Amino acid sequence: MIIDTAKRNGLSWDAVFSCEGIGKYKILPEAYLTAAKWLHLEPGECCMVACHNFDLDAAKKAGFKTAFVRRPDEWGAAGPPDPEPNPQHDIIADNFPDLARQVGIQVI
Repeated sequence: MIIDTAKRNGLSWDAVFSCEGIGKYKILPEAYLTAAKWLHLEPGECCMVACHNFDLDAAKKAGFKTAFVRRPDEWGAAGPPDPEPNPQHDIIADNFPDLARQVGIQVI
């Protein structure tokens, strides 16, 4: 579904890893470590980007860098279940252009 959605919207991915493909749910260390292995990277060379602290906390425990991107409208008027990022994340961004700027990508 991710690949179909990306193609339909003109997005280009180098790789797409899913928990279903790895066979482990993403809060388990094996999910993150397998993705790093498939990329031929050490966990510390990877960064998990998400809007949920539980995803990022688990990635951090596996050795990944973490980037929290706020998505206040994700859950509609009720708001997200954990809108405030844990302060230990490496990057905290208000949106994806902000994340790009923080990692040194010029946003037009």
